[in-house]
Amino acid sequence: MTLPRRIIPNTTYLVTRRCTQRQFLLKPTKLNTNIFTYCLAIAAQNSGVLVHAICVLSNHYHAVVTDTKGNLPQFMEYLHKYVAKTINASLGRWENFWASEKPSAVALQNPQDVLDKIAYTICNPVEAGLVAKTAHWPGVAAFSPGQALRAKRPDVFFRANGPMPPSASLAIAMPPQFVQFSQGKGATKDSGTQAPSQSPHRHALLVPLSICQPRGHF
Repeated sequence: MTLPRRIIPNTTYLVTRRCTQRQFLLKPTKLNTNIFTYCLAIAAQNSGVLVHAICVLSNHYHAVVTDTKGNLPQFMEYLHKYVAKTINASLGRWENFWASEKPSAVALQNPQDVLDKIAYTICNPVEAGLVAKTAHWPGVAAFSPGQALRAKRPDVFFRANGPMPPSASLAIAMPPQFVQFSQGKGATKDSGTQAPSQSPHRHALLVPLSICQPRGHF
């Protein structure tokens, strides 16, 4: 029997889930992008989960998130359920949307792990040989703190007079592991540790998307 997943508040995770049979059900159409953004924003608002990086490819997505309240299961349930229902409705299909295996949620243990997985997430379209730069990817892709993602309530599945808001927005959050550096706080040379202005993590968060160059096609 598989042990239940440990859920500890204020843990940062890399979350991944794939479409059933790796079908291109999440391809970056305008409608799919709006649907995923809307559902992601509502799921984050309802659960208190902070989103630090998100990239949605045609048959899977990656997200780096911090679960501030121990609500990661509720966040994933809402996101996956409503993305599946809404995109299925738009396609006129009724079969499983997501792969049968459980979604992956890998706890990130230290700031370097967080930084590595943000880079992995946001460079995914480039690594796959789909675009030359992540900024060229037409689907959902965001990692800059403060970047706002906005979406209108999809015309499919949700009722116009229902309880869901007509629009939803989400601001990409700075990972808590790096907040002290972004605010100019932290250790100094007198304490025997590295000053924030010298921190490799502080500068790494400022690296532009142009570093994501293709390494091959597959």
